[in-house]
Formats: sequence, structure tokens, C-alpha cells
Amino acid sequence: MLHPITIEAAGGEYMDSVVIVEWTVKPGEKVTTGDTVVVVETAKAATEVPAPHDGYLVETFFAPGEEAPVGALLGNIGETPEAAGSGDSGGAPARPVAAPSETVSALAPASTSSAAPSPHGRTVATPLARRIARAGGIDLRTVKGSGPGGRIKRRDVEAVAKARPSADASPAVGVRPTAAATVVFLHGFGADRAAWRLVAPLLDPGVRVVMPELPGHGSAPALEVSRIDDIARAIDDELAAQGVEEAHLVGHSLGGAAALALSQIGRVRIRSLCLIAPGGLGPEINSAFLNGFTQATREDSLRPWLEKMVADPARLPDGFAGTLLRQRERSGTQAAQARLLEALFPDGTQGMRLGAALDAVRVPAKVLWGTKDAVIPCSHASAVPGTVALHLLRDVGHVPQLECPEIVARLIGELIRSNP
Repeated sequence: MLHPITIEAAGGEYMDSVVIVEWTVKPGEKVTTGDTVVVVETAKAATEVPAPHDGYLVETFFAPGEEAPVGALLGNIGETPEAAGSGDSGGAPARPVAAPSETVSALAPASTSSAAPSPHGRTVATPLARRIARAGGIDLRTVKGSGPGGRIKRRDVEAVAKARPSADASPAVGVRPTAAATVVFLHGFGADRAAWRLVAPLLDPGVRVVMPELPGHGSAPALEVSRIDDIARAIDDELAAQGVEEAHLVGHSLGGAAALALSQIGRVRIRSLCLIAPGGLGPEINSAFLNGFTQATREDSLRPWLEKMVADPARLPDGFAGTLLRQRERSGTQAAQARLLEALFPDGTQGMRLGAALDAVRVPAKVLWGTKDAVIPCSHASAVPGTVALHLLRDVGHVPQLECPEIVARLIGELIRSNP
């Protein structure tokens, strides 16, 4: 059986096409769900596309430098090494592509502006390389680029970061663990692992990132769910299959509730806990948002609900509603999510009660909440015990990982350093 790698997995902004920056694995090499297999670049940012399934990269259809249209099949993952091919197949001959302009990601803070390639002495680098360099305090002028025309790529910045003495690492931004760490990201209702695409690149290259998807979301199969513990057990099984024995947990919204429930199971040793606008700390929730978001089948009916997620609607990428609808149609998750909504939020109320689970946490923990959250009231933060750090993010809505990813990455880094 083949598992397709599609351009929709890059999700986010509207785009007619993307440029293939690099394949991070070769045909025949083994991959794990969530591993980056290809990096693509849009007009706004570089994005890492994760493997949708465990297996082996069988074939790729576009070479670095080629443009791939939205909806295109980038490559395939097979389940056995025998299925792996000997190289690229089916792709058109490579076409030279001019280095795209460096512009600000629609979901990044205004301070993350990056310069366009210029013949007048300005540094030429991919947006992803710039974000990683900024997070690690690396001056791009000191980095030698390995891309066409000396363009600086992610691997160039990571090589400099690894070569630097640890004392030279900037403690202010990003993650600088003293030992290898595993971070498990759990997305919220209606999202998928792509929700973390702006935060994950800011983590230290040595950190292992695992991004399981909730049942009925993304590529995860739908399950009969009656309580949050059912989701936690499904995630626990997935982590066991991936060999995760201890991890730093990061969960957003419904994923935050799942992270709290998972911390009570006890199989995975929890090193730290970061909860972003978590569910389960109070009964109120914006039921109109949940119903409207889940039932929408057209861009003009979905867009107003997406705007409720952020404090400033301008933070949402152009065409995001259309991208999300296409992903729903492709994955067939809408019905499963509607059933999940009814099970966990009966009559528009949060049916889960996880305050006691948060009180029982005995590892370094933080709760992050946007003061303009229109989905789960920020007032639920009053349930956070004094043993857990509380960060109220001013002028931020329900999705801080999209609205202020660098702040989220920095706070996760503090947790990892506190209990590596």
C-alpha cells in the first residue's frame, strides 16, 4: 500500500504552486510518521512537509527547484523496503527557478520580516533558515550557504548551531536543551499536525518532534469516543508504537485536555507540560463557533468562524478557508469530528473536568492563554494552581502557536531546560 505525500499537507496560505526546496530523505530510506520528508517554499514561507505514515520513501515526482501545483502528488511512502524505488520517478526534468522573494509569513509576528535576495550585498536565505537563525541568535552573515548562488538553507544554519559551544547559545529564544529531548505536540479540535508548522522549526535541531493526530483528524482513523480518556489512550498507543517512553508534552485546546488526561495514564514519563488554551478547566465554550466551524462546507461560511480563532483576522493566511475545506474533503474527517463534538461537548458544554489532573501535575508546567480568546474563555485560567506557571498573552486569541510562535517556542524551551 502506498501513502501519498501531497502538497495540501503544506497547508496554511492560499497558493497556486510551491517550489521544492529539498528532499530530506532519499528513495529507499526509512521514515517515521511526522518526520520531515520534503521542504517546500511558497511566496510567504518555507514549510516542512511531514511523512503521513511510517514506511519507506518509494518515489518522488518533483526535483529540488521545480514548481509543484497545489493538489499535486509529491511522492509516495511504501510500507516495506522492497517497495522502495531507486530514485526519482515520474517527474519532469528539473527547471531552473529563480529564488523566490523573502516575505513575512502571514502567521508570524511583524518583527519577523526577512529580506529578499538582492545583488547589492544582502544575505540570501530561505525563510525557514532565517527563522532558525533568529531563534538561535545566529548572524546569517557568518553562514556559508550551500544552495544555488550561495543561498543559505536550513541545514547550513543547523550546522553552525551544532558547531557552536553551548555557552555561545542564546538563552532568550528557542530551545537549547542540555540533552536530547522528545517533544510531543497535540493539536486542537478540527486541526492536524500542521498546526505546529511555525513552532517546530524554532526548536533546537537535536530535539525529536513527535506529532500524533487526534482520532478523526488528519490521517488518524476515526474512533468511537465518549470521553477524553478515549483520546488519551489512542495517543498513548500511538506513542508506544513510535517508541516514546518519556517526553515533554505540548497540547492546544482539545489537545491540551488530551495532554492532561495522558499525564494521568502513567505509561509515558512526562518531563514537562505546556498547555495552550486547554480544554477541561471550565464548562463554558463557544458552542456557536464549534458548530459553525464543524458544519461549514463553503469558504464564505467557514471564513467568519476561522476569524474567531485569532485576535486579528489579518493573521489568517489568504485562502486558508479554502485550503482547510480541501483537506477535509480529502481526508473525510468532517463526519467523525461532528460525532466527537457531540460526545465531548454535549449541549455546548465542556463535558470533561480536568482541574484535578492539573492540580496533580508534579513536573515543570506552564499554561499559555490569549487574553482575547473567543473560543475558550481566558477566565478559565483562574483554575490554574499556584504550582503551574501562567502566561497571559496580551492581544492574542485562541491559537498562540499561530499568532506568536516565537513566544510559544521560547516558553517551551524554558520547560525543556528546566527538566531535560
